Amino acid sequence: MGRIVSLIRYRFFLWAGLLPYLLGQSLAFHTKGLIIKNYFWLGLLGIFFTLVGVELFNEYFDSQSGGDRVFSLEKKEIPRYFFRLGVFVFMLASFIGIYLSFQVGWPVILFILFGFLGAYFYVGPPIRWAYRGLGETVIALSYGPFMVYGSYYIQTKSINIEPLLPSLICGLFVFCLALLNEIPDYYQDKLIGKRNLVVKMGKQKITGIINICFISIFLFLGLGLVLKKIPLFAVILFSIIPWLWKNLFPLNKNYENKNYFLPVINMSVAVYLITLFILSFSYIK
Repeated sequence: MGRIVSLIRYRFFLWAGLLPYLLGQSLAFHTKGLIIKNYFWLGLLGIFFTLVGVELFNEYFDSQSGGDRVFSLEKKEIPRYFFRLGVFVFMLASFIGIYLSFQVGWPVILFILFGFLGAYFYVGPPIRWAYRGLGETVIALSYGPFMVYGSYYIQTKSINIEPLLPSLICGLFVFCLALLNEIPDYYQDKLIGKRNLVVKMGKQKITGIINICFISIFLFLGLGLVLKKIPLFAVILFSIIPWLWKNLFPLNKNYENKNYFLPVINMSVAVYLITLFILSFSYIK
């Protein structure tokens, strides 16, 4: 039980995954001027169960592939019940989703399906997105457009252009964070056959893609402000650019320095959290 508690406490993607959901709710409030509290809490609980399931499956399947002990003689034992518990929490999330689909409409089922395909098959057989160079894209879509639009839909019962730019900003951030986390694990992933984008394209090319994605994030932000799809309050996010530039500009010269990445990853996580908090706040301000 202690291992599950520590898994839930310390996984960034679990807790940060709740922020796109909250952004979708903020967008819905901006559109409707109100939030149905029952749907809010049920949706939040469903997303939480889904994210816990993702972490349980990732731990279990990574241990099966041996990716967590390539450079260690000590085998990290992951109990079989991690898999069973993952299935259980996914069932709970599905029951919540099915209930919401009866309340607000059948598209909720599609969001459940997309979520399952991304969550289970990220490292789960037979698809294993992370081993085919598609894992980062699946994560970006799951934590970006799918989650933001799903959250938005359960309150508004509509799918329109309003959440598009904010959801793309979320997705690109998570895409970058996934790549940044994979660069230090390049040799380990290559040895176990995990053909993610970093392994397929090489570390140097990936650093260029990361920089392009961060530039695109602020281009989308600027476009949203110009088109009045993102509230003017969010303009303060441009003050983050010098901080990003200072930390990311040396990336293409330090991609072989494993120690360099921890502060860069921490900085990127902080920027992600700040951006989503400010975006969410701007829609309910």
